[in-house]
Amino acid sequence: MDYLGDDWDFDRFLEENQENQRQRLEAELERIQNQLDRRDELNEELLDEMSSKLDWYLKRLEEEYRSHGSSNVDELKSEVKRFYSLIRSEKQEHWNDKQRLERERRQLLREINELTDLDFQDLL
Repeated sequence: MDYLGDDWDFDRFLEENQENQRQRLEAELERIQNQLDRRDELNEELLDEMSSKLDWYLKRLEEEYRSHGSSNVDELKSEVKRFYSLIRSEKQEHWNDKQRLERERRQLLREINELTDLDFQDLL
């Protein structure tokens, strides 16, 4: 496209520029959605794994109590507390990460809406 030639069309240039910007923003929006989806999947896998390990320690602790409290009780209690803490931390990290991505997503949506508003104003 010859924007510097004699038949330079400023309106066409602006429209193409806006369309390019809209496409870029929509691609970024899709990337963020993919990240959100993948983070949810990873978080679910990690929490399942940690919960499974926690269940294992809880069963072991219960067995130790039934056998009249062997010396492993304190160690098992410590591991149970550690896994509760790990799970809580993972949930908090996931929440924070998700909120950061949601903020980015909202910003992109605002920018897309601004472009749409500009298009609408051009029609008036």
